[in-house]
Amino acid sequence: MTSVDHEQLDVEIVDWRRYTHDRTLPDVLDAALDVFVKFGYHGTTVRAIAMKAGLSVPGLYHHHSSKQEMLATLLRISNEDVMARSRAALAAAEDAPRDRFIALVENIVLYMSHRRRLARAAREIHALEEPYRSRHVALRDELQRMVLTEVEAARATGEFRTTDPNEATRAVLVLCQGVAEWYTPGGPKRPEEIAAQYIGFALALVGGSMADPT
Repeated sequence: MTSVDHEQLDVEIVDWRRYTHDRTLPDVLDAALDVFVKFGYHGTTVRAIAMKAGLSVPGLYHHHSSKQEMLATLLRISNEDVMARSRAALAAAEDAPRDRFIALVENIVLYMSHRRRLARAAREIHALEEPYRSRHVALRDELQRMVLTEVEAARATGEFRTTDPNEATRAVLVLCQGVAEWYTPGGPKRPEEIAAQYIGFALALVGGSMADPT
């Protein structure tokens, strides 16, 4: 089987804001991603992926054992990428929970813009079988806990006024992840502009404000 690591994907994180382009996957996985995004997992056939990749079906199986394994690999790549960038964003942020929350929101929105195909593939989680599904859910939940930690800490210091940190955190993540559904490269706003705007939206959801209280 072909293994995929971060070096193949330009995700050895030096600057979490830095992206090159959206075509960073090996050819077979890139083809599978295009077809999954267009037709959904259940609407995709192995033959369609093979045709997109310019391979025969047996040739495709030389790289990956099944359609399920290709989807699982793509979602793992997506989760590991956004988590590595999230950890880098936190490491570069100031110590204040509000600043750390803002860094996470900016990172997630930038990811949803620059890696929108991978982000959109995450909606196919319902098609994952075990043990792939549990692994994907664990990584997804880790990101939610990361954001929740900063929301609760900012609430404890009085920076955020939400009375329900858990639901506010879910709302923030749904808001940010939705960018992948509508963002188009070359549109009226650059990813950085969208991220700046969404920071304001996210702060409103957790009962914060754009003005730094200090």
